[in-house]
Amino acid sequence: MRNWIMILFVVFSLLSCSDFVIKKNIVGNYYLIATDTEDDLGLAYHEPEDGQNYATIVDATVFTIGFNDKFINVKQHPRTFPNPPDLNITNYYILPLKKGMDWKIKNGLIGPLTLDEFNEKRKELNIANDIKFINVADL
Repeated sequence: MRNWIMILFVVFSLLSCSDFVIKKNIVGNYYLIATDTEDDLGLAYHEPEDGQNYATIVDATVFTIGFNDKFINVKQHPRTFPNPPDLNITNYYILPLKKGMDWKIKNGLIGPLTLDEFNEKRKELNIANDIKFINVADL
C-alpha cells in the first residue's frame, strides 16, 4: 500500500511539472503561454539563454494580438482566477519591443486601455495601421 502511495505521489508530481498547454512564439523572446487552460493565455517574455522562466507581461486572458518589428498590440478579457474571463470588458495594451526586458517598467507597457484610449495612443506613437489583430487561435 505504501508503495502505491509513493508511486501516485511521483506520478502527480511529474504531471504538475508538465509543459504549457499553449506556448506560441510571437516575435523574438515574446510568447503566448497558458499553463492549464486556454483561459490562462497571457503574453510572456523568455530569454532561453539565461535559463529563466517565462515571465508574464500581460495577464490572462489574451485573445487577439497584432505585432510588427516595433510593437505588440494585445486585446485581453480580464480574468480573476478561478472565474472565467469577463467577456464584457476588453482591455487593450501596447508593448514597445526592445532588446532585453526592463521589469521595473515592463519595457514601457501601456495599458490597460479602452478602445478610444488605444486608438489615441496608436496615433500618438505613430503605430502603423497595418498592424492587424489576429485571433490567437489562428496563430
